[in-house]
Amino acid sequence: MIWVTRLDGERVLLNDDQVLFVEATHDTLLVLSSGDRLRILESPEELVDRVAQWRQRIMGLSLLHELEPDPIGPGE
Repeated sequence: MIWVTRLDGERVLLNDDQVLFVEATHDTLLVLSSGDRLRILESPEELVDRVAQWRQRIMGLSLLHELEPDPIGPGE
């Protein structure tokens, strides 16, 4: 999930998996899978960067977890 800013200045957490598409006007319009529309102050480029950072973070954490050796050892 990423933080975005509504036009009124309120910050909300957005589940990026729910975004169907992004439309760039003088602000940024998000169309969500629920059919809701959300106008935000962040540019589409900034939104993409935030989503990429978030996904890299969660993938990095899960990969790190998978690569860590089992502290007990196999079969113990």
